[in-house]
Amino acid sequence: MSSDTVTGTGERLRNLEEARNLVAVTAKDIRTAVRLEAGTSPFVLADDREAIFYANLDTTDAPKKVRIRVDGQNQLIEEVWDADAGSVAPDYTYTGTARVRYVGRFVANDVDTPIFEYLDDDGNVLASTPRSVSASDRLAVKSVRITLEVRRTSAFNDNVTTVVNQVRLPNLDYNAVAG
Repeated sequence: MSSDTVTGTGERLRNLEEARNLVAVTAKDIRTAVRLEAGTSPFVLADDREAIFYANLDTTDAPKKVRIRVDGQNQLIEEVWDADAGSVAPDYTYTGTARVRYVGRFVANDVDTPIFEYLDDDGNVLASTPRSVSASDRLAVKSVRITLEVRRTSAFNDNVTTVVNQVRLPNLDYNAVAG
């Protein structure tokens, strides 16, 4: 086996590890999505490249507001806001500064490959107009398909590694904070 083959294999494995990490973190956060009250959606924005939602993420107080997106440098970024002191369910407000967490980099999804697809109870992808799911369709979201393509370009590898994970939203109707 030549050293070029070994190097190329190593590059592909690094792509795979980065993609797995990005999907694992994103899936873990989305899995915690929760409605602020019955009849509402946990999603403030359900876009093919960005999601903003309420979540029981590391909280014993009010749900957090979470934004997951890819920035202009192909990095996956998570922003998390705590509810403002004194705001109460279901009318929480989130005006403070978000904690920003860099999740990973090398995201290579092109415009035709959505990062997020939102599915109903039957597994049907909810229509996007043009890239965002409408407010009424956000009420029907029961799972989210995450597709992340990663490309760490080198002299030995210019291939994209794709990892797909579908995340069911088990906490939609359970708010651990409110009971």
